[in-house]
Amino acid sequence: MPTTTPLPVVDCFKADWDIFCLVIDNYGDIAVSWRLARILTEDHQQVVRVWVDDLNALVHLVPEVDPTRAEQTHYGITIIHWTYTPAVIPPARFVIEAFGCTLPEDYLQRMPGRTVAWFNLEYFSAESWISDCHGLFSPQPNGLQKQFVFPSTRPDSGGLLREAHLFQERDHFLHSEHTNWAQEWQIPLPQGLSLLLFGYENRALGELINDLAQTATEAITIYLPEGRLLTSARQQLRCPNLMAGDRIQRGPVTLHVLPFLPQAQFDRLLWLCDILFVRGEDSLVRALWAGKPFIWQIYPTDDQAHWEKLDALLDTCRGELPTPAFDAWRTLTHDWNQQQLAPESWQNFIVHHAILASAAEKNRLTLAGQTELSNWLVKTAYERLQCRTI
Repeated sequence: MPTTTPLPVVDCFKADWDIFCLVIDNYGDIAVSWRLARILTEDHQQVVRVWVDDLNALVHLVPEVDPTRAEQTHYGITIIHWTYTPAVIPPARFVIEAFGCTLPEDYLQRMPGRTVAWFNLEYFSAESWISDCHGLFSPQPNGLQKQFVFPSTRPDSGGLLREAHLFQERDHFLHSEHTNWAQEWQIPLPQGLSLLLFGYENRALGELINDLAQTATEAITIYLPEGRLLTSARQQLRCPNLMAGDRIQRGPVTLHVLPFLPQAQFDRLLWLCDILFVRGEDSLVRALWAGKPFIWQIYPTDDQAHWEKLDALLDTCRGELPTPAFDAWRTLTHDWNQQQLAPESWQNFIVHHAILASAAEKNRLTLAGQTELSNWLVKTAYERLQCRTI
């Protein structure tokens, strides 16, 4: 296991980085922002402040957070409620505006002369236009330039967030830690093929479980964490009182409802499973680093542009997958996102599971050889700082 690196000394009035995050209607924005803050702090020894407008959302990911406190420190990171201004806090040298949120006006006016690099961290996309837009600058009314950063599976992008010791931790967990971890978090160890179902509401949930129950020839374990998909489970399985700790048995299929795990433990649940149904952005990236076959439920947009974004991801992760296996993966992914599962979709997918599992592991290694997002941000920020001081 890696040695523990001492965290930087925290002073809420001094910071290398300010990360601003508005919580929309899910946990993706704050999940990415908090994970980035942890990596900057622990892997790069940076002093980081996270400004967030909804502390209750952060509590789900970091249970130590007190939602009634406007300013607090956890894991070496200062957390500030967006509307809390006990004094004029000097802007950090490096500022991250997560997902296009608008910075407070008084903060914007105080940035000139202090802020050296200002980044607009965009949502994940694997579409080809990312290559032309990543790293572009936009002049701002306060006289500074904001640089656009695009996380992506494309090699000519900002890359994906990854902790320096993530893979070592994964290997240690799988080889010697998973049993004790499961006991500590009261998660039954899987029997047979194991699935994680983490997503938005989805009418296809009942079809998937019924199909598995009718066609499976071996035991199947399904983990369903608390969240929006649990609402669908209550409806589709006709169990209106289904809650964390409950178990449902349908033939060879065992469904375990789990509590919403803290972010630090979510990776381990992914590592424990064979097939990952994930949603949004943060859990997608963690599925990629888990090296397991995954089905991504993308957040739908009114203009239907999410379908191009979905297919772009599949294309960048295809690698050397033969056409039948890729088509099976793409079909099940599309069916899940359309919330209507054809009976043969799962069967075709599981026929190719071994090939898909091998391809997912190869894709993990390929992505690990590309740019890592926190490294790109730190390198770029300090190059800008050096240019200013020369």
